[in-house]
Amino acid sequence: MIVKPNDYLMDALHNQYAIGAFNTSNLELTQAIIKAAAKLNSAVIVQTSEGAIDYAGIDVMAGMVKEVAQEYKVPVILNLDHGKTFKSAQQCIDAGYTSVMIDASKETFEENVELTKEVTAMAHARGVWVEAELGAILGAEGAKELDGDQTPDDFMTNPKQVYEFIERTGVDALAVSVGTIHGAFSGQEYIRFELLEEIEKIIPDLPLVVHGASGIAMDHLQRVATQNVCKINVDTEMRIAFEAAVKSYFDVTHDKLDPRKILGPARDAVQDVVEGKIEAFGSNGKAEI
Repeated sequence: MIVKPNDYLMDALHNQYAIGAFNTSNLELTQAIIKAAAKLNSAVIVQTSEGAIDYAGIDVMAGMVKEVAQEYKVPVILNLDHGKTFKSAQQCIDAGYTSVMIDASKETFEENVELTKEVTAMAHARGVWVEAELGAILGAEGAKELDGDQTPDDFMTNPKQVYEFIERTGVDALAVSVGTIHGAFSGQEYIRFELLEEIEKIIPDLPLVVHGASGIAMDHLQRVATQNVCKINVDTEMRIAFEAAVKSYFDVTHDKLDPRKILGPARDAVQDVVEGKIEAFGSNGKAEI
């Protein structure tokens, strides 16, 4: 069932666990995510990027997630991931999304505040949760790329801006840049817990979000889920598992190709990844709050 995130994410905040947010762009990924959540009795966030919406269409994407969620009777939050414009957020809300992320982190601080404030006012009038981003998360969907003498540390969330940003925008959750990256990972990414803890002291009652959790060591994921991080995004590891399963199918010669036999094992491989993350985040067994 599609639910609003408010109660679930606040429960995660108060009880030291996080809810996994997993990206989908087709039926198999959607089924894998929600089946994993149902198996482990966990609420889950199924999210779509603007690219996924362009690929499948907003009505198809929203309808697919709603139908699968209804079949498995598990709490599913439908979220827009990295929405860049007011129009994009509004389109998703019209389609029945219960959460939207507005990502203006590539803009100046003032521009980020103004767009986020505008989207938040519109979304709250419709009863929809809003996530924003402060600081840039590098990589495939990162707001910025390294330039000249810049290092990843230059794009971390600035604690000095956090309180003002929250006060002026009224957002419900804040995505912070604390060491993770989007897309392909090197195995050297890690979470800067000192920075995260500094941010938590500034806004102790606000759910935080960590993007780019693929490639982060399991002990770091388990630790960060017990802090004020209530939503953790995973995508790349799912894609890697999906691709590996499809490649494995074609390692063997088949007399007759059947898309279901190609995509079915890929769906199962993704489900395994999602189950592992749910257990690491500690949301298993907590679907009914």
